Amino acid sequence: MQLSEWSLLLLILKLASYMAIAALAGSLLIRFIIDKIAFDSTAKRQFLHCINRWQITWVALGVVAAIFQVPIEAGAMSESGLAGMWDTFMLDFIWQSVIGDQAALRIPAFLIALIAILSWQKSTRFIARLNLTLIIMAVMVIIYSFTFTGHSAEKSILIKSTFTLHLIAIASWGGSLWPLYKSCKLLPITVVKPLMHHFGQLAIIIVLLMLSTGIFLLFQYLISISALFNSDYGQLILLKLLLVSAILSMGAWHKFCLIPHLTKENINTLKRSISVEMALAVLVLLTTSVLTTLVGPSV
Repeated sequence: MQLSEWSLLLLILKLASYMAIAALAGSLLIRFIIDKIAFDSTAKRQFLHCINRWQITWVALGVVAAIFQVPIEAGAMSESGLAGMWDTFMLDFIWQSVIGDQAALRIPAFLIALIAILSWQKSTRFIARLNLTLIIMAVMVIIYSFTFTGHSAEKSILIKSTFTLHLIAIASWGGSLWPLYKSCKLLPITVVKPLMHHFGQLAIIIVLLMLSTGIFLLFQYLISISALFNSDYGQLILLKLLLVSAILSMGAWHKFCLIPHLTKENINTLKRSISVEMALAVLVLLTTSVLTTLVGPSV
């Protein structure tokens, strides 16, 4: 696996897109849960405002990543240095390809999500629901656009849909961790505990979706079990499985040990544990970025 400067830039763009999707999906999940819990409106506004800023930051980066994908792909193909990014012929060629199709979907989808987030806090109930619908649709469109390229590009609609669900599950889980971490700082313990409890219940569904779709895709992309150990792709899959296993183990520890006995005295333990879980989630997204950008299955 060779890593050129262009490959590194494309990897960074892919990771930024994944992080933006995770921030969108995970924050929506926490918003859904927090609306079910009755508590002080001031603390709730402060917490939701914090989530809002987090989403705006990452979605703005997602817009930038979507805009720069086409010129960076053009530069990589032209092999004429930075000037190749603005080569008219190469730009037109990229726009006519599936990469251009990706950008044509992602840029407006990210912009729509950004507008919806910016108008969320000062909106009526109807507008808030409309914004929620728009963001969910934007997430689905952006994630599905990843199937246009990489090793899912030539696969059937079933495999593409499965890959989309797999990414949604990863994004929902990983993207929820930062809001959960901030809840330990901004919300009273009487709210943190039910928030963690409800998240743990939804996480069971997310984990089952993530594992079932992941196993299905594994058998579609690998030609044999030995390829897990004898190829770069298989070894990265093993690394991803190891990281996911570590995250799931920490999640189980939270659900069955920490949260049932959560108090003001031991909430810092939960915060530190979630911060480690966040680091592992970023590594999962990075590994997924490498798998879908630089490495393909053995054929």
